[in-house]
Amino acid sequence: MKKKKKIGVTIFIIVLVLGAFFLSWASKPENLRELKNQIREVFSETNVKESYNAKSLVLVDLNSEEIFISKKAKSRELPASLAKLFVIEYASTLVGLEDIVKVNQEALSFTKEGSSIANIKEKNYYVENLYAAMLVPSGNDAAYALADYCGSILSPNTTSSEERIRIFMNHLNGYLKEQGYKDTYLNDPSGYDMEAYTTVLDLKEVVKKLLSKDWFRDIVSKSTYTAILPDGTAENWTNTNTFLNKSSEYYNENVFGIKTGSLADDYNLVVLYKKHDKEFLICSLGSESNSSRYDDVNYILQTIDESNYLKN
Repeated sequence: MKKKKKIGVTIFIIVLVLGAFFLSWASKPENLRELKNQIREVFSETNVKESYNAKSLVLVDLNSEEIFISKKAKSRELPASLAKLFVIEYASTLVGLEDIVKVNQEALSFTKEGSSIANIKEKNYYVENLYAAMLVPSGNDAAYALADYCGSILSPNTTSSEERIRIFMNHLNGYLKEQGYKDTYLNDPSGYDMEAYTTVLDLKEVVKKLLSKDWFRDIVSKSTYTAILPDGTAENWTNTNTFLNKSSEYYNENVFGIKTGSLADDYNLVVLYKKHDKEFLICSLGSESNSSRYDDVNYILQTIDESNYLKN
């Protein structure tokens, strides 16, 4: 009986020691971080990652595909003008860069008042011109012109821009499903759409595809862009990405694009950053102001700069 009692006491002491060791280990920030974050999020209305203003955010090393920062990465949010990235990626499967688009007034008339524009005119443009107009000044007018042209290829017998744009969007959403963008749906090629949704993970995937194209990298990396049209005239656009603006407090020479977007009270940003001989992609959705989206990403860029782990 005494022997059994001694064994029981010994087991109890071992359990206490192991429990104390585990609690000490788990209490350190670097241990069980993700598990602790998930548990706290379940039992608390306050997100533990309050340092980021964005509703949803992800940082990925494009070289290794490793995700280093993730906040509600599967949360569906408004894409706003980031919808143009999906539109361009799909359009690139239908048309060539040097295809000539005869822009018509009906297509341009879909541009909402007060939305971002590239001042596209009723004349001929190369497809590449329209891509640049959508990516640099985030021209909604260019998005309707491109969708109208692609719709005419998908359904040559249509007689109105409205029908051609609708057909293009139907095909686009079908394409998104086929390509595995299960959390993205779009109604409007410009992104001026309160019913649309996407996730930072879907954005990560479409940007990876676009980055395989040299023309895309060239366009999004420029603070200003000069487009040469089929008639030989030039149109100049300024990039909406403040990280590329040398006169901005946010200017960073290691940022090489990619795109901004905003609608209502949601401010979005996708940034390509080159550091430590690597490429990093930051996708941010749903910041509450223009400055807060840049503050979020700027903080991440500083973290990359100072991280010894990411240097390896």
